[in-house]
Amino acid sequence: MKNVITIIIFIIVVFIGGIVAGYYISKPSPVKQITSQVVLESLQSRGFLVTQSILAEQKIIIENKTGTLWKDLIWGQKITASALMKTSLGVDLTKLSSNDIKVSDNRITIALPPVEIQSIELVSDINLDNNQGILKKLLDNNNGYNDALGQLRSQAQSVAIVDDVQTKTRQGAEQEISRLVNFLLPQTVVEFK
Repeated sequence: MKNVITIIIFIIVVFIGGIVAGYYISKPSPVKQITSQVVLESLQSRGFLVTQSILAEQKIIIENKTGTLWKDLIWGQKITASALMKTSLGVDLTKLSSNDIKVSDNRITIALPPVEIQSIELVSDINLDNNQGILKKLLDNNNGYNDALGQLRSQAQSVAIVDDVQTKTRQGAEQEISRLVNFLLPQTVVEFK
């Protein structure tokens, strides 16, 4: 009879020990408190978030004329150039500060920095036609490449600062940031100022 009681006590101890061990193994982890600093660091680690790229054929004409026919024949210059340019726009998330992010319950409010142009790149070769006056060609030969590149970049920049492009870029940034924050905090509503 003592053996039966010992076996029953042993089974009860093993059973209770299994319950205690199971509790500690499957114990839910404590919910981490997400603060504005955690969200800020997560977003800042992304750097510059490019959400819009524009590929456009840019064409320019640069005329360096004096206004007099004879002087233009001697010193005048007309540069015609075209090239495919790529303009990348987005939001620089490194410019966010802790004041730009507010966290409350399951709602995060973010004040995004303004949309910026990250880069303007030359995608193709520049097709360049340079007509120079006689003496200009002999004494001050300028192929016009640098002037043309500067004007093409300026024209590509003017295409990128149109309100419609800026709005689409901001909307793309808001969607991407909402996706990033929802990875960090599922079921969170993200609002933008």
